[in-house]
Amino acid sequence: MGAGPRGRRDDGHRPLTLSIPSLDPALPGLCIAQPALAEPFLLEGERVRFIGSQTRSGGQALFRDAGGSAGMTAGIRPDTLGHAANLVLYPGVSRRDFTGSRGSAVESVVAARTLPFLAWQLSGSAADEARIHLDLATPSPSPVIEAHADGLVLIADDQKLRLQITPAPAEIEVVDSGGGVTASITLIGDTTHTLVLASGTPSETESAIRAARHLSGHALRATQAAEHTLRAVTGVDAVDDGLAWALSRSGGLVAERPAAALSLGLAAIALGHRSAAEAALSSLRASDLVGAGILAARIGSTTGDTGPPADIAARLLVDGSALDDERLGLTARSLADALQYGATSEVLAALRALGAEARHSNDFTSTTSSATATTSATGGVSLPMAGGSNTQTPVDGSASSWLRGLLSGDPGAPALVEDVRSSRARRAASAFRSDPDRAWADWRAVLDEGLVRGPAGPATWDDLTALPALHDQNLDRPAATGELILAFVNGMLGLSPDAPVGRLRLAPRMPEHLTRFAVEGIPIGEGTIRMAYERSGAEVLFTLEPERIGVPPLLVFEPSVSGEARSVTVDGAAAELDLRSDMGRTVVPVQLPLDSLRTVRITSG
Repeated sequence: MGAGPRGRRDDGHRPLTLSIPSLDPALPGLCIAQPALAEPFLLEGERVRFIGSQTRSGGQALFRDAGGSAGMTAGIRPDTLGHAANLVLYPGVSRRDFTGSRGSAVESVVAARTLPFLAWQLSGSAADEARIHLDLATPSPSPVIEAHADGLVLIADDQKLRLQITPAPAEIEVVDSGGGVTASITLIGDTTHTLVLASGTPSETESAIRAARHLSGHALRATQAAEHTLRAVTGVDAVDDGLAWALSRSGGLVAERPAAALSLGLAAIALGHRSAAEAALSSLRASDLVGAGILAARIGSTTGDTGPPADIAARLLVDGSALDDERLGLTARSLADALQYGATSEVLAALRALGAEARHSNDFTSTTSSATATTSATGGVSLPMAGGSNTQTPVDGSASSWLRGLLSGDPGAPALVEDVRSSRARRAASAFRSDPDRAWADWRAVLDEGLVRGPAGPATWDDLTALPALHDQNLDRPAATGELILAFVNGMLGLSPDAPVGRLRLAPRMPEHLTRFAVEGIPIGEGTIRMAYERSGAEVLFTLEPERIGVPPLLVFEPSVSGEARSVTVDGAAAELDLRSDMGRTVVPVQLPLDSLRTVRITSG
């Protein structure tokens, strides 16, 4: 296109005038504030990711389509604003203060949580008449370019990228270099400028541009944890914010590192983030049908939705390529469990036969607890117990046995992998059964390392360049972000949902040094429950209550305590229970409908 139009307006296009106020830097929510270092940082939305360097203004935006595939990119390169002194970072928002020879400037960036747009805002004396360079790239080598006085539009195949600048700049120059487009923008002085970039289908792009009018609202959403997901409520910011931030990273990792989609998808559905889990399932469908079956079954067992497991089961039963996968037995059995009321008897029989015949189907030993309710001689209540369940104990360190123990809430010997952080998280998950205090310390170490600095900037647990970009023959290629979440949910909380029958197993292994702890938003079916823990001396109190529940679930509650449990009360009444030993601790099995607030008090000695 050559040295291009200076403020030219296409007669066929009437630009949308935006009114966008300056962002308030004091937003609530997940936050890391620190002096700017020579480190990268990352902002994450489901449809856009922004990567920058802490000390230099601007950065690189990657837009994804609705399926999660990488699409258009935009690099923002301002003329030098000096060096950043401070960085305030949220999952989807950043604010940096710059000082230099031209004065000071404030740069704020918002990566919308679910919409495909990024807003880059600049104010301060150093921004007066500053020149901004945008390097735009599309999948098509010959995009159609429309330049306007207040921005431009790129159209490549069925995708569109829209740039809108408010207020309109003094000048825009566009240079087309054959697939890559550079726009040089000169801002006017003494005002705050906001560049809004939106990409997607034409309708998505226009909707995102209109939504940018409410930028403050999008910034607020981007700083907070995902709605209706599991949340730790400990009062320790590193734990409460760290888990939520790890979850916010999962969607971007799924889109860009499909080899880790299984661990990320399992982690997302464990916390109740269904859209991220479904994005992982979409990635697995194309290249790892057996892994897709494991995740689809977990989505079904958590939500009660039989659609995902039914779809994968139908494909798995006719696809002979999966027969040599060591995880096939686990996958077939898991799908049958998730579809026990959502498939024909013929399909269920075929899945169970496949599970029984699959290679490596005998890599577990079953230990059956025969706990039953009894009546206390001293007048205690008689309760139905969590008995008759088959607790699967892994006997080797294979990927299949590790997954089976993990998903049952009883992770055993971990299958170690090349990634050091993932292996450390797996070891912590396993250690919660025997030594919760050591496991908690090890888990916290991995969490804190990523939250404070991380291999790819603050709040990252994975080295983005080290993860494999494509699936290969080594199927056990987890992401440390996913393993960190799974260690907490399946290792510490012992979570195993069974939504098709309205049942949830929860087997918390609490570190002795914690005196208070709560978890909200534990997902089961279409609802959530809450668990709170308090300890005083030798006495621990668990409080369990429904949050958003239609049909009350049957709660199989199996907390473990150190030493011997001398007395147990349920809702204030003494209970005679069939206690059992597990990994040197005492398990207190209680089974009760969670139709209201319930309490379990245990005194040990």
